[in-house]
Amino acid sequence: MRRLAGLAALLLAGTATAADVKPQAAQIGTWSTALYAPRVLPARSLPPEAACIDAILAAEREAGVTDHMLLAMGFTEAGRMTADRLFTVWPWTVNTEGASQYFPTREEAIAFVRAAQARGTRSIDVGCLQVNLKWHPDAFPDLETAFDPRANARYAARFLGDLHRAQGSLDAAIARYHSAQSERGAAYRERVGGNRRWVAGAMDYLKTLAAGPQVATSQAAPGALPAWGRAELGRLSFLSSLYANAAVKPLLPGAD
Repeated sequence: MRRLAGLAALLLAGTATAADVKPQAAQIGTWSTALYAPRVLPARSLPPEAACIDAILAAEREAGVTDHMLLAMGFTEAGRMTADRLFTVWPWTVNTEGASQYFPTREEAIAFVRAAQARGTRSIDVGCLQVNLKWHPDAFPDLETAFDPRANARYAARFLGDLHRAQGSLDAAIARYHSAQSERGAAYRERVGGNRRWVAGAMDYLKTLAAGPQVATSQAAPGALPAWGRAELGRLSFLSSLYANAAVKPLLPGAD
């Protein structure tokens, strides 16, 4: 979401579940044009490999999205392959000056952003959907919230909905999400389209990843993230490898 001013949207809070939230206007394609009011869902404790996928799927449900285009955008913005060979959207991603960096923890990502800001850098993309802090200064109350996967994905979904209404088509909105320059926007839209085709074939893997570890965590230290069991990680790595070798591969940031 780079070099794009205007159309800032507010985060909306509440307590109802996603099932209680329904768009109030007709659908155009699979994206609602309604001024829907997504409600905040309880935060889930998930490993970083799962957090963005879960958050984006939740944001799509809240927004009435059925084509998983926002998930495709997540892979275009902050996708990576982990050391365990899992394709995912990484929550602790920062882009400055056209280069994406992936940090092992939220704290390290926040420290990097604060140091960049102290040097005078203003155009910084953060989180699952790479919300730009310069062009969206009021999107989040603080950097901790900016890196919260649910808050980041919800804001991006609302902003893309605003763009859809303003631009008149989802294709134009996706291009504009990235850049107001037509050539840059068109190239981005093509990459998102490629990732949409990959996501469509990999949903069983992505939903399994988003579900998070299924092992008991009763003995885990307070505040610790759930850990993948060896069998679970092996299954996820196997599923990911199937899609790594498929005819349609994910197009990650910086990939040719």
